[in-house]
Amino acid sequence: MTESEYGLRPRPSKESTPVTDADESPERTALDPGTWVVGVDGSSCARNALVWAAANAPGRAAKLQLISAWQVPVVGAYPAAGSVVLPFDDSEFREAAGAEVEELAEQIGGDLSIPVEGCVAHGNSAAVLLEASSNGSLLVIGSRGRGGFARLLLGSTSTQCATHATVPTVIVRNDATAAATERILVGFDGSPNSMAALRWAVDFAAPGTTVTAAWVWDATPLAVGADAFFFPDASDLAAERFHHLAEAVVADAAAAEVVLEQIFIRGTPRSALSDAARDADLLVVGARGYGAVGAALLGSVSTWLLHHVHIPIAVVPLADEADEDEEPPADGPPDS
Repeated sequence: MTESEYGLRPRPSKESTPVTDADESPERTALDPGTWVVGVDGSSCARNALVWAAANAPGRAAKLQLISAWQVPVVGAYPAAGSVVLPFDDSEFREAAGAEVEELAEQIGGDLSIPVEGCVAHGNSAAVLLEASSNGSLLVIGSRGRGGFARLLLGSTSTQCATHATVPTVIVRNDATAAATERILVGFDGSPNSMAALRWAVDFAAPGTTVTAAWVWDATPLAVGADAFFFPDASDLAAERFHHLAEAVVADAAAAEVVLEQIFIRGTPRSALSDAARDADLLVVGARGYGAVGAALLGSVSTWLLHHVHIPIAVVPLADEADEDEEPPADGPPDS
């Protein structure tokens, strides 16, 4: 493997970092709370996700766990009647995945002060990553893997992980700058999910990092033309509520030496947050806000941002599901 293939600096040859088989190792479901799980599959997006994880792990993670899932390609759904299914040796797939993870773990581990381990698992990549991350603290994946269509910004694995992960999930685009995070933008609408996102951003931020909480006030009319109905202008009340809610994390930010900024934007959440994200290193959103359908696991605004924003995005789930039924504020229209 060369530097151009993965963008990682080669390290001197030494004893390989152990790579476990997740099908046989109990460590697959017994990860430490401070473990960051990173999905690797040989794609450029996965490489960039690994570089991002390595750049941001110091001081935040106790360990990096590189996970590679492999499956035998399916060439037909049903064999013809009376046909003979020949035995298939899948050892090549397992060995290739193991060699790749071992090499990546050795290379990235040479630059970090925390352990870097590799793990190979047989199965669907999304299912493997979701299970592995369930006892970790963060899941980091590329936006598209080897199986993604070039025209899609978000692949099926990253979509499933962002939707179903029980821990925060960072999705890194191939063209995203994988560097240390210094400027964090948080989409905030007063919902429990957005509050969880803001608290996570403050906890994640290193001293000196700027965390900007952005509340977008959407006064789009309910109809057009003569039948258009505008909500009464309650933006001042909304701004007051926003600052009141954000005050809940001011003390935590100050204690962590994090600069907390609050901006109130009039516009549509999608375009406003997309524009504001151009000056940020990381965008943090809750899994869904007040505007999301109750049964949805990922809100429409969060989903749109995942497909259109080019910087890394962290999707933060709500830890206490009981809080999801909390009523939205009555001082204005929903924000997402």
